[in-house]
Amino acid sequence: MEATDLGTFHRWLLADTAAGTPSIVIHGQRELPAGLAAAVARHLNEFDEDAHGNWLAFAPELMTLIAESATQRSLLGIERDCQCSFVGAACSHRGEVLSALAARGHAVLEGAAAMQACTGSPRIFRIWLGTPPDTADTADTFHLILHPEHFSGHSLPAIIGDTYLEWADARLADTAR
Repeated sequence: MEATDLGTFHRWLLADTAAGTPSIVIHGQRELPAGLAAAVARHLNEFDEDAHGNWLAFAPELMTLIAESATQRSLLGIERDCQCSFVGAACSHRGEVLSALAARGHAVLEGAAAMQACTGSPRIFRIWLGTPPDTADTADTFHLILHPEHFSGHSLPAIIGDTYLEWADARLADTAR
């Protein structure tokens, strides 16, 4: 499911989410398949029983709307205004919004900005589509690397979603020990 309006975003915010709930970030060297994040969220809403249908992807227009509105940012716990270093500078809270959405959990985010905003968070399941960059330590950076040209476009959301569920189960089992 993809949130395209503030009403859907607000319902997602009001849903109960356990502390420490992971999110997913998808990135790649080339353009990501259209609608992939929303398809992963739909798949997880069907098969992740613990999430109670609360997985959500976010339309780029909605992300912009949230980032530009102090009221919407405050709902995510982003209280401060931009502190631009010079007059007329464009101010963006996009990275903070991406980080806050991911920290809440049950978010499927995509792109370089999302990957950057979530760097270092142990609660993010990271997917790379294509050959990872030479600069990345793939063992520490990505949980799953897929070459989409080897799969049907229809199978990618299930592969990503099912692998995430296995990771989440293993993570839960590790913390129970």
